[in-house]
Amino acid sequence: MNNWSNQPTEKKKNRLSIGKAKDLLILAGLGLALIFASWKIFQGDTKTSDKTVISMTATEQKIARLLEEIDGVGDASVIVCETEEEVKSVVVVCEGADNLRVMLNVREAVSAALGTEQNVIKIYLKKE
Repeated sequence: MNNWSNQPTEKKKNRLSIGKAKDLLILAGLGLALIFASWKIFQGDTKTSDKTVISMTATEQKIARLLEEIDGVGDASVIVCETEEEVKSVVVVCEGADNLRVMLNVREAVSAALGTEQNVIKIYLKKE
């Protein structure tokens, strides 16, 4: 009788140890997921800085290089917003935008290069 009375106790112990092992695996998995999520939230992407990098298209690059050739413009960035039919707006950010003559030259050059109206061109001073 001793053998029969010990068997249910051993099965219960095996079930308990298997259950504990599953619980530990689940907790370990959740712990790893939590660590990974925390790391992603607090570390973020180390390859990017606070500045958002926007790649200019070939046309935007050509216009930026053209503008940089104009006296007083300095470093320039250009974004062209267009539909299939027309240019909707153009944003130019350049170092010389605090000079009225430079702004007029930039507006005129962009308008001529893109064949668009000057009123869709916005020019802003580039921060130092």
